[in-house]
Amino acid sequence: MKRARSRHARRSGVGAAIWMLAAAAMLLAVSGCSREGDGLGLPKGSSVLRLADADDVPTLDPAVGYDTLSWSFEQEIFDTLVRYGDADIELHPDIALSWQSSPDATVFTFHLRKDARFSNGHPVTARDFRYEIERVLSPATRSKGIEYFRSIAGAGDFIAGRTRHVAGIIIPDPYTLVFHLTAPDPLFAHKLAVPFAAAVPRDAVERWGRDFSRHVVGSGPFMLKQWIGGERIVLVKNPWYFVKGLPRIDAIVDQIGVGPELGWLKFEAGQIDILGGIPPAEFPYVMRTPRLRRLTLSQTTISTMYLGMNCQMAPFNDVRVRRAFNYAVNKQKLIAVLNGRGVVARGVMPPNLPGYDPNLRGYAYDPARARRLLEEAKIGPDFHPTLWLRADPTTVILAESIQQDLELVGIHLDLKPVAWGPLLEAIRQPRNVELFLSGWEADFPDPENFLGVLLSKQQWGGNNDTFYSNPRVDELLAQAAPMTNLKKRYALYDQAEKIIVADAPWVFLFHPVSYVIRQPWVHGLVLNPMRPTRFERVWLSPHHE
Repeated sequence: MKRARSRHARRSGVGAAIWMLAAAAMLLAVSGCSREGDGLGLPKGSSVLRLADADDVPTLDPAVGYDTLSWSFEQEIFDTLVRYGDADIELHPDIALSWQSSPDATVFTFHLRKDARFSNGHPVTARDFRYEIERVLSPATRSKGIEYFRSIAGAGDFIAGRTRHVAGIIIPDPYTLVFHLTAPDPLFAHKLAVPFAAAVPRDAVERWGRDFSRHVVGSGPFMLKQWIGGERIVLVKNPWYFVKGLPRIDAIVDQIGVGPELGWLKFEAGQIDILGGIPPAEFPYVMRTPRLRRLTLSQTTISTMYLGMNCQMAPFNDVRVRRAFNYAVNKQKLIAVLNGRGVVARGVMPPNLPGYDPNLRGYAYDPARARRLLEEAKIGPDFHPTLWLRADPTTVILAESIQQDLELVGIHLDLKPVAWGPLLEAIRQPRNVELFLSGWEADFPDPENFLGVLLSKQQWGGNNDTFYSNPRVDELLAQAAPMTNLKKRYALYDQAEKIIVADAPWVFLFHPVSYVIRQPWVHGLVLNPMRPTRFERVWLSPHHE
């Protein structure tokens, strides 16, 4: 899981983690026509895609959401200036029809379309984008996206309350938006593709205040009709959506509290359209059954699953202990548990991310070496650390495999499964959680989105939930961030990653491969390696339930 993003990047829930587990736990459920008495208030004969998920969505407010599950719905409700393609990681027009960057990557100009409207019928203009970015920058919002926009000129004065608007966001006319940055940022356009930078109407936010998440108004293909906490979320077609003919379905209904095993039974009974996160026990059966295998889609994700160790809490402030954990965990066994749906991680960055170093060595499975390191660190038999994890069946199975591995080197691991939202909140508090299972899915395709966002000292209290710090790493990250020469940029990030791997703030686990299975009446479904699946182009042909 956008932590679940997937993140982004999102925290992906192995729980925004697996495929994060946030993404891997999502089930897309029963479809067909709206039934009389379903209580949804949809016209008879409506085409409805029903989803089911184990956990409730943390938020629908794009200024706040930073996990895969939240982003799954936010990207249906809101539009950004630019977006990634349904199946690629290239930037495409969204509300901005075109854009330009200055040669030194300090000025970015966007030209907006004039036919975009919010679901309340109001036009979308440049002011709506400025308003949302300023919401993210406002300390009162407590947004995890604040780091993406600090480089805009005047952001510091705005954050400190000295100015009403961010000076570096210029609006020459209602449909032109210009950003002036204090330093070169070749990735700035990519940062405007994340939901943090979505168009949001000021009047709706001010009307609802902190309850905006329950009453969101956006300009995307769908709009929120209903959200009953712990029960369901209902999205319906936005009649003002600027792409004619989309969406191709009338509504999406997410039923909350449905686990993967029940989801699989419903799929086999023909009551589920799309199933994400095929249960491990059923995956071999699916792969050896030609009829089912033809219905699967797969995608290697730009994400990394890891076991985070709080570097400020003893004994994990000792690098020997952190390295011992890396040698003690059998990553191949974890992938076997997932029926091969993963690639062993040797470091932070996934193999399909630009700048990935295929020669990075990482940590082999070596329990004898792990025991020696623990002895050197004077870790005795009374050591009982607690591993926090998402209360998801697949995540629990992975945690139990890790628990068995650590038992072999004399570490008695206690497991603490909790709901996704509370887990995210707990790990962000300093000196609160010593160990946690999580994952990260890229927000944009660059090493900075992993190394800078997750492991810099600047991100303490942000997304660096291990509270890791190394001055040399921070120095390399600062040198690389503004660099437009990709060869030199990636070389600096590679140096930083090698230091991070040696410091071992994580147990580097694996890079997930995402599988979904859909019914033969589901059409237009594609998987993106970096974003949750979008549904506006999905359509359902007639079928018999």
